[in-house]
Amino acid sequence: MKKIIITLLTFLFLTSCGYAPIYSSKNFDFRLKKVLKLKDNQLNNKIERKLKNFSNQESQKIISLKVDTQKKINILAKDSKGDPSRFEMVISTKLEIAYGQSQNKIRSFQERFNYNKNINKFEFNQYEKEIEDLLIDKNIDRIIIYLSKI
Repeated sequence: MKKIIITLLTFLFLTSCGYAPIYSSKNFDFRLKKVLKLKDNQLNNKIERKLKNFSNQESQKIISLKVDTQKKINILAKDSKGDPSRFEMVISTKLEIAYGQSQNKIRSFQERFNYNKNINKFEFNQYEKEIEDLLIDKNIDRIIIYLSKI
């Protein structure tokens, strides 16, 4: 009986707490007219696809973008054999933003992540892909906030 009461009270408190997902409301005040990718690579395709999901079709603020995304992996440390043991992945996104009749704005976003080498090459490659997705998502978050404030 106590478990049922505790469960009901917990449910009652959680439903009335005002929780709302951050990006689900589509209250972003921009609409992407065109996204031009300077290079046709996988990173630019991911950025374009994710940005189009957040575009508000009812917005009066129409934006055109030129996107250039690059990934760079730097070696930070080597082991006693001279093999790389610590890396840094840097994802840089350069945007050229055209909004209305105003001049084009250029803005760069950059995210970094340091990580160690794993012995298993397959797991290491999977880990690098996860890091890449994480850094792209962080860049997307910053881009969306910036575009909403223009």
